[in-house]
Amino acid sequence: MIIDRKIFFTLLASVTLSGMIVICTLAQNIYNEKISSKVLSEPVPLESVGYVLREYNGNLGIFRGESESPYKIVTVNLNLLSDFDREALRIGIEMDSESEINRLIEDLTS
Repeated sequence: MIIDRKIFFTLLASVTLSGMIVICTLAQNIYNEKISSKVLSEPVPLESVGYVLREYNGNLGIFRGESESPYKIVTVNLNLLSDFDREALRIGIEMDSESEINRLIEDLTS
């Protein structure tokens, strides 16, 4: 009888411990799924910033992305440009890279 009680309580402890491990593992998996779903549901910003060349206080301003203030100003007499170029610069000319912007500035000023 005593041996049967020891076996019973050993089995009960084993089952209880196994159940706790399973419950903890499931809880951790659910927590990880919630975290990953929150991370994936947020919008991911694009890495490409882009550049905009436009008129800024009578000169050319080079803007990064959606910035309202230029990170670089190029002093140019805009009156020497054609009406078409001045209108395009008033609206803003978008480019993907700074090297493209530099080539455009060279084209406009030559």
